[in-house]
Amino acid sequence: MDLSDPLRSLIPSLDSAALAVLAGTESALSASQVARLAGRGSRAGLSLVLERLSVTGLITAEPSNTGAMYRLNRSHVLAPAVESAVAARREVVSRLRAAVGALTPVPAHASLFGSFARGAGDEASDLDLLVVTPPGLDRQAESWRAQMRALEDDVLTWTGNTLEPLVLSTDELVAAAAAGEPLVEELARDALVLVGSPFGALLPGRGGPS
Repeated sequence: MDLSDPLRSLIPSLDSAALAVLAGTESALSASQVARLAGRGSRAGLSLVLERLSVTGLITAEPSNTGAMYRLNRSHVLAPAVESAVAARREVVSRLRAAVGALTPVPAHASLFGSFARGAGDEASDLDLLVVTPPGLDRQAESWRAQMRALEDDVLTWTGNTLEPLVLSTDELVAAAAAGEPLVEELARDALVLVGSPFGALLPGRGGPS
């Protein structure tokens, strides 16, 4: 799916931009406000989309002194489908949090990073997952490898996107930080924690053990 704009996976046209904006607020918005918040398309193009969607009843057009004000009609039978698609990113995070928390043993830390964590990405993007293993775990053990393969399969089934796990021990993560690996700074900035302590708590000098 399009990781930054899941509704676009269902509706590739400019309609998805307008609907995503309106699904994100209870307020009525003008065409100019929708165009500014949509991040793609022109005001003229979005005005045409809004007029057409109002004919379907999926959005309402409320007259005002400066032109129509548009609002998602949440009573429409299609509105839940729109809201569900818009919330797909949160659903991915929720499912991953549950799945990672069910690993045996539970990781000391797990977080999403990369484009997904930054709210970017598209249908070709991977989901980057850092997994910090607890002490004593044999990462080559078939029981652990099978769990990671199952997690990758689940994410592909849920989203159509590939999961790219980065599995490290705490010592390996500390060594990467000491070596000045750029990935560590990216993780410190963007990590979306699924399981365990905040990322900085794993590293000396960032709130972790010295």
